[in-house]
Amino acid sequence: MRIRKTVGATLTMFAFLLTAVVTTGFCADVAKIGTINFQTIFENSTGGKAVKDLVNTEGQRMEQDLKQKGEEIKTMEGRLEKDSGIMSKEAREELKWELDRKIADVKALKIKYDRKIQEMQVRLVNEVRQEVLQLIQSYGKKEGYLLILEDISVVYAPGNLDITDTIIKLYNEQYAKRGKQNQGPKG
Repeated sequence: MRIRKTVGATLTMFAFLLTAVVTTGFCADVAKIGTINFQTIFENSTGGKAVKDLVNTEGQRMEQDLKQKGEEIKTMEGRLEKDSGIMSKEAREELKWELDRKIADVKALKIKYDRKIQEMQVRLVNEVRQEVLQLIQSYGKKEGYLLILEDISVVYAPGNLDITDTIIKLYNEQYAKRGKQNQGPKG
């Protein structure tokens, strides 16, 4: 009887210790997880805004150029319409050919500009993204994160896991340290 009590007490104590060891062993190192929203970073960070401004400025310049060329085409069309009765057939055909060539050139230029602006935007956004990714990795290591996920693929996460605002603040500080000469994306 005494052996049973001792074995029972020993087993109980062993179970208690095993539970304590397992529980503290697995809970001692709490996994630190964060989420990030790159869209918010591009919209709210100084670097993201600089990319947007640069792309918009270049797009407006290209649009002005196309508008000017469109006005030249309208002028030629007006001249063709107005002077068509007094022009020789050859002069009318030459002006019509020149007008068609200008229209084709403007269409080709628009396609070229669209491609150029798209390539510029992709390149600049990727530059910002790479800088932010390096910053996130550095921040994650420094702060002891196990995992930082882009929230686009996360179905649910409590709001307190979102570190986007912190990363924006750090990125803006890093961006400001570059100095006025190196400010903005390399457009």
